[in-house]
Amino acid sequence: MQRECKKVVFLYSHREDWGIWDGVAEYASLYGRWLLYSPLSLRFEADDRETYRWLTNFKPDGIIVPNSRKNLDDILKFKIPIIVHRNLKQRIPGRPAILGDGNRIGAMAADYLIKLGFKNFACYVCENEVPMQERAESFTRCVNQAGFKTYPFLRKGVRNLISWNRQLDLLANWLKSIPKPAAIMAGDDILAVNILMACRLAGLLIPQQIAVLGINNTRIICETQIPKISSVALSYYKAGYEAAQLLDKMMDGTVAAAEQTVLIEPTNIITRQSTDFSLIKDYEVGKAMNYIHHNSVKLLQVNDVAEQTGLSKNALQKRFKKAVGCSVSQEIRRACADKIAEMLLNSNMSISDIARSIGFSGDDHISRYFRQSVGMTPLDYRKKYGKK
Repeated sequence: MQRECKKVVFLYSHREDWGIWDGVAEYASLYGRWLLYSPLSLRFEADDRETYRWLTNFKPDGIIVPNSRKNLDDILKFKIPIIVHRNLKQRIPGRPAILGDGNRIGAMAADYLIKLGFKNFACYVCENEVPMQERAESFTRCVNQAGFKTYPFLRKGVRNLISWNRQLDLLANWLKSIPKPAAIMAGDDILAVNILMACRLAGLLIPQQIAVLGINNTRIICETQIPKISSVALSYYKAGYEAAQLLDKMMDGTVAAAEQTVLIEPTNIITRQSTDFSLIKDYEVGKAMNYIHHNSVKLLQVNDVAEQTGLSKNALQKRFKKAVGCSVSQEIRRACADKIAEMLLNSNMSISDIARSIGFSGDDHISRYFRQSVGMTPLDYRKKYGKK
């Protein structure tokens, strides 16, 4: 007997919800016998009141909804399985939720910027957005533990173009006031764009005076700016897929509607022009760092890097460890692992082809190398974070 189709509604709010939608839609196409509806597929955007009336008449079997919707309380009154995407506010107790892993996101951003050689750090987030604040708290904690200070700046609510211009002026003045050179973690890629604009107003150079790291890796944003924006990539697709899987089980009655959690995790950092500058005072070590990151698509050896600096291998090793805090080989491995991760997630190349393109002898070689850096094999990484 053919299973009856379930009616599932995906409501959305922010740009990152598109990535979650991709995962939900993929699960529905592979496993769920669903009628999947979303305003993303419409040529117009319904307001909250109209959406609620439609839901009342439509009678869906399950809903995925962001907690930023004004009519969330009304939607949660429906006696059906609902998963809440916590994209702005605190988690709602007792409700299954899609949550960003703010601790890991902030820690990854801090580690990346610290290893670039910066001594001054700042973060720029929206004052009323809980996920951004969690990222900033983790970022600040990690920077402080490394012995450095963080300068925070909270973006106030913006209601119109006049208040937006006022905030941009405040941001420019703040950027002028902080010690430089400085590395800034923005709460997301849009805020990173704001920093770029404020730097132009303030006459500050990027990345020589202000390096900027966004979050989300929204390519249509990051790759269309001047300079292009480095960003922490997050597993929105994976979270959407797992949320759909959880919702399916809830609708079947095999999983109780308790505090089930689907995490949006950081996967890797995409380096672009906004951080592509080493501020390490030791010139040769800075040159070595730049060479490693510009050639991460190759399987480098320490001797290759030493030749670019004019130093002996031993001299470079000692000076690199003192300036950066890790060995040359550790930095080579980290940069190469980030490049492999990017290729696994953003290309259709087989693992064998990736291995050959970088210079590994085969699948076993690249698997051992990647697992030592990331904690899982390339195949497991692609299965966990890539498209199904």
